[in-house]
Amino acid sequence: MSHHTRGRKAEPRPVADPIRAVPKPPKDMTPEAKKEWARVMPVLVERRVLSEADLAAVERYCDATGDIAIARARIRKDGDYVANRLGELKRHPAFATLRESTAEARRWAAELGLTPASRSRAGAHEDDADNPLDL
Repeated sequence: MSHHTRGRKAEPRPVADPIRAVPKPPKDMTPEAKKEWARVMPVLVERRVLSEADLAAVERYCDATGDIAIARARIRKDGDYVANRLGELKRHPAFATLRESTAEARRWAAELGLTPASRSRAGAHEDDADNPLDL
């Protein structure tokens, strides 16, 4: 009998040399992504689960959540359906971005321990019940 581990994520645990202060977000991040950085980084730093090598993962997560916000705003502005060059109504193209970015954000959130399920696999404590990062 084989043991399948496909889809299982590494458990976020405190690292030997954690980041101890919230770093500034990358300069080229969108304002939406910077907002998410400001929301998640203090909690991740407090948990002591990030090293310098992990910052790119947090950046990718924040970029994806920023893209979600941008896509939603565009859909709100333009409506769910837009006319193509022939005048036919088609579903807004931002729905594709929304779908892809949501999937990417979900994957990065699980890797970083930002979901209830990923925290439970990591043996999170009861005091995480009011965690502002629950997605």
